Amino acid sequence: MKKAIFTLAIFVMAFGNVSFAQRKANLKLDATQNVLKHYGLRDESTIVPETAEWQTLEGEQYHTNYTYDEYDYYLLEEFTEYNEGYGWNDVYQISYEYDFAGNVIEMLSMSAIESGVMQNEAKASLTYDGDELSEVVIQYWENGNWVNEEKQVYNYNGDVTTVLYWEWNGSNWSSHELYTYTHGNGSIELLIQYMQGGAWQNDEKHLMTLNFDERITEILVQEWENLSWVNEELTTYNYEGNVFPIKTVQQWNGSAWENDVKFEYAYDGEGNAVNGHCYGFAGDDWGENNGDIEMPFANGEKSNEYYGVNVDVKYIDLTGVNENNTAMLLLVYPQPAQNEVNIKADGFAKAEIYNLAGQKLLESLNETVSVAMLPSGLYIIKVYGRDGGMASQRMTVIR
Repeated sequence: MKKAIFTLAIFVMAFGNVSFAQRKANLKLDATQNVLKHYGLRDESTIVPETAEWQTLEGEQYHTNYTYDEYDYYLLEEFTEYNEGYGWNDVYQISYEYDFAGNVIEMLSMSAIESGVMQNEAKASLTYDGDELSEVVIQYWENGNWVNEEKQVYNYNGDVTTVLYWEWNGSNWSSHELYTYTHGNGSIELLIQYMQGGAWQNDEKHLMTLNFDERITEILVQEWENLSWVNEELTTYNYEGNVFPIKTVQQWNGSAWENDVKFEYAYDGEGNAVNGHCYGFAGDDWGENNGDIEMPFANGEKSNEYYGVNVDVKYIDLTGVNENNTAMLLLVYPQPAQNEVNIKADGFAKAEIYNLAGQKLLESLNETVSVAMLPSGLYIIKVYGRDGGMASQRMTVIR
């Protein structure tokens, strides 16, 4: 089963100095990131952001704090503050809810109004077919009610994945965009089409080149003009081992590529980008510029984005945190479990099993616990020792 914290890592966007309309648009899931995960191009790591500091070229400062649950496993909230030189003020927050299997089922965006109270902005509701994302519904907050805006429907068929976008016309859903991804040998092609006259019309094509590790090294964007594909944008990831210190974006001028934006990164020893800087090309030289700075972590396989000229991110290894918070040695096996689990702990006294909502489901005084009545999903097992110590561990049950 996938780790929900890294499903959501695909979702998280630090919006920075953007309008409400842009934040509302960014709240929805990025289809390409989800499809890459479906194709296995995203691993399951325990490295996640702890804090982020970023600035715009105009000197505006932002700080985001990421809050995880008591078991250091699920991201519960992102909270962002803003400083224009007169002190820190609340800007917005994004909160997350999960289902019994650990999938993100709701993302809620709120912003601070003049009184300092957080007010609803937009909401994404997610539906799954097993572990596969199947539908996303985006709503915005208007006059005290949630109003439909957009729906995404995912369909997986081998190496071809489609994402159909529907828009709400006030009483019904109508299809308006179709994304078709085709995963080939060393490449992924994305065809974007729009509905017109009752038929799908070509709009854009994205050609993604993969290296031997199946990491994207180049994205060529083309537009459909006069019944042919015309170059528009080229993004190049200049890898050195598992990381890319430089990402360059170029624009097509009709006969050649011209430099547009460049991003430079510094990494820690684990391959996490701890600093990102944006440059724009003007005349014949690079200068500082605002842009969407992609900050990769977990060896470049995941990333968050921040709008500005400079970003500093601190990371945390949740496995290490969980182990450091453990007050006694604990081994729970087999993992995943089907009918029962065995517990090895010094001075064992009792065990309790909880769901992710914090409800206690089972309690046992034996070191072998039957889980046959539990549905498939993720649980927390707490083990107490005779000396008063306690240790907790995640536990997966499958059927």
